[in-house]
Amino acid sequence: MGLFIISGIAFFVGIILIVLLKNAAPPAPQDQLRFESSDDIPKFLIDQDSFEEKCVEFLSKFNLEHKHSVWANNSELEIAMIDETPVVGGVYLALCIIDPPNKMVDSIKVKGFIDTVKGEGASRGIFITTGYFDEKAIKLIEEEPIELVNVISFVSYLKKFDIYD
Repeated sequence: MGLFIISGIAFFVGIILIVLLKNAAPPAPQDQLRFESSDDIPKFLIDQDSFEEKCVEFLSKFNLEHKHSVWANNSELEIAMIDETPVVGGVYLALCIIDPPNKMVDSIKVKGFIDTVKGEGASRGIFITTGYFDEKAIKLIEEEPIELVNVISFVSYLKKFDIYD
């Protein structure tokens, strides 16, 4: 009888621990972009029009010609680009997300983008965000023709290409 009581208690403690584990917040990204004050935040990180302009300008630095872009919703910009370089060129798709929830883009969003790139027959996909990608999302693209550009990389590239305001 004592064995059943101990097993029952262990079972309930296990269930409680699982519930608590699922409610735990994901770990914060290792590197985070910080600004001294809200006045120091570049406009392209908070304004849709400026963000779209910077994304198109950034992508053009890779010899990609802007075909068209459309805002799918208030935070997601879809961009179609073309590289006319013979043999290695083709259609490139970009998904640019400004201010993702909790500053994190999850693997479900990345998986959807991978499927879109494959479904459209694009040569490559570029996913840009003003947030970060979770670990599952980063692992998901290992064998895929997708590049992930988080806010730290995006700002770094803009500075490198001398297009950071």
